[in-house]
Amino acid sequence: MRIAIALSKNDDQKVYPGPFGHAPRFAIYEVEGGGKVSLLEVRENPYAAMEGGRKHELMRELLKDVDLRVGARFGHGGSMGAFPMADRLEVGPVSVAEALEKVRAR
Repeated sequence: MRIAIALSKNDDQKVYPGPFGHAPRFAIYEVEGGGKVSLLEVRENPYAAMEGGRKHELMRELLKDVDLRVGARFGHGGSMGAFPMADRLEVGPVSVAEALEKVRAR
């Protein structure tokens, strides 16, 4: 399974504390059976500052190769956002290590 974790702006070890789509970048991991996790890349989010319009469509395209999106929170004011509930995991403003543990426990 491939996952994207929303990363803080200046700290690769912290989950971005705001809405997933506003994260400046994403750590893309491969999670294999047995819990082995490998970092594949850190992907910039060129749509982080964008509001409304085509943002959901562009975010889906940016992360089309990802099975699960992991972030502190998703959406604004009850918005379902760009990704269905089954394709995302809300973990709160935790460390990346803690977020990965929550993925493994799923």
